[in-house]
Amino acid sequence: MTAGTNERGLPMRVPMAQLSAVTQPARPEQQQPTRDDPDPEAVGGMLSRLYSGVRRAEAEETTEIPVPPLGAWGEGGRK
Repeated sequence: MTAGTNERGLPMRVPMAQLSAVTQPARPEQQQPTRDDPDPEAVGGMLSRLYSGVRRAEAEETTEIPVPPLGAWGEGGRK
């Protein structure tokens, strides 16, 4: 929204004109969606699997990175 033009013909800015939420709510008819709490058993199982995977990865951790010998594989994983 502009407040007319200045002496040079340029539009004058109306401060905060684009902020319609200041004068009216964005969607007054919409209600907040209901939130279902997650099943504690499902969350416990997920966390258990996550932590067991982390422990397994830490146990398998090595400082070596296996690299195939030079010339063993070409571009795209083919010989």
